[in-house]
Amino acid sequence: MTLSYLANLLTSPLVHVPVMLGLLRILAYLGIIPRVIKWLYALPVIWLLMCSLMYPSIKMIQPLENDYPVIHLASKEWRKADIIVVLACNYFEDDGLPFVSRWPNCSIQRNLQAALMHRTKPLPILLAGQVLGKNDTQAQAEHNRYFFQTLGVADQHITTVPIGRNTKTEVAAMAPYFSNKTVALVTSASHMRRAMGYMQNYDVNVIPIPVEHLSRIDVSFEIGLPSALNLYRSERAIHEYLGLFYQNYLQ
Repeated sequence: MTLSYLANLLTSPLVHVPVMLGLLRILAYLGIIPRVIKWLYALPVIWLLMCSLMYPSIKMIQPLENDYPVIHLASKEWRKADIIVVLACNYFEDDGLPFVSRWPNCSIQRNLQAALMHRTKPLPILLAGQVLGKNDTQAQAEHNRYFFQTLGVADQHITTVPIGRNTKTEVAAMAPYFSNKTVALVTSASHMRRAMGYMQNYDVNVIPIPVEHLSRIDVSFEIGLPSALNLYRSERAIHEYLGLFYQNYLQ
């Protein structure tokens, strides 16, 4: 079992509750914490509640998403780039689904942003990513090529590198194409800090293009009701914080 696999298992607050309760039971059984402190057993439930509320979940992910400013399509900043790099997310290999339903939100937003940029200025597009699903037949890079072709990007403007299971290995696979180039890097806003960390290993000039924001720029305190959307936002934030910990301290 790899550290990345274990981290993926532990990103969901729904998993945290039984894990925390189990640890508390073990600590109580071993006498490490007094059995009388029963209020400790409320902590996992409080944590789950906080993660399922809008305001706490937004405040959890906002520091990640606010690392790099939004660069609008009309901006001249990204046009200084020589190449557009789009990090892979996922694709559902199911021809029975409509084209747009085969892409999770992270994929469709990254790819659409890059396609709009290419339409504004026809920079070459670089894609990476290998076969990910155990039942998949094509690499993520090739699926993304299909997306851009469908949106009218000429094939000669698309370069694919069908290597990489994660951000680290994707960036490593694409690194030979970065030489003496300024790269416009398109990925999810919450993922940009980690992606930039890997890009900087190759001494490349990067213009970050964050998309798929799960928080609002300005948010006021609001109680609201628990929801699955807020849980998902919290899970994405926890996933990135664990990824950053692994990137900075365990690699």
